[in-house]
Amino acid sequence: MRSISILFLLFLWLPFGKAQNPTFPPKDEVYLDSSLNVFVKQLLEAIDKRDQYFLYSVVEIDVAGQRGVAGGVEEFKQEWDADNDSSRIWPIMKRAIKLGGVFLHDPNDLTGRYQFVFPYVYDLPLDIEDDYYSIGVVTGKNVNLREGPKTSAPIKSKLTYDVIWFLETNDQNGQTRSGTNPYGDPEWYQVATYDHQKKGWVNWKYVYSPMDYRIFLFKDNKGAWKISAFLAGD
Repeated sequence: MRSISILFLLFLWLPFGKAQNPTFPPKDEVYLDSSLNVFVKQLLEAIDKRDQYFLYSVVEIDVAGQRGVAGGVEEFKQEWDADNDSSRIWPIMKRAIKLGGVFLHDPNDLTGRYQFVFPYVYDLPLDIEDDYYSIGVVTGKNVNLREGPKTSAPIKSKLTYDVIWFLETNDQNGQTRSGTNPYGDPEWYQVATYDHQKKGWVNWKYVYSPMDYRIFLFKDNKGAWKISAFLAGD
């Protein structure tokens, strides 16, 4: 899947130019296709009902899962255990969809399997020299940038759809994180604004990386929308 992710990102990402602190407000292009609009509503309803039968019915036969390869439906089932109502797939998928999605219009996708993506953050336009593993987007308005990783920590600033850097530790642990959210992921991230002038902690609910979980969709030759990939990383 590395080739898919990097080709898309390199093609789509254009420089921010001279902007010191660029922002990337939400976009949602579902409304541009009436059949997609219906499909997304059905998918969200299935997620709320934990309806694994509907989910499996809209997963493409060669779906790419967490390993980044087209392992197929059976491997997808094993990876996500969607038969279990407490599977992480349900909240993770819903969060990605609720952030909004966009059409990719990528001429490098010769398969036609990557026509639409949730969340919109994946379409973040970056300078080719930016490290897309270390960059992200604040997904809300007036999000608190705090001095420490807790809600009682003083507020240093407010961020609205800012493009940010995930700060890294000096060891091999990667990003500076704290706590665990209900889904087993970090609860807090230490971040800096794009110009590195502001630094602090942001709650996981209000920040997203373009390399985090994303859902790729395509319309097959029968006019039905299918999930071609659901994965994170490269």
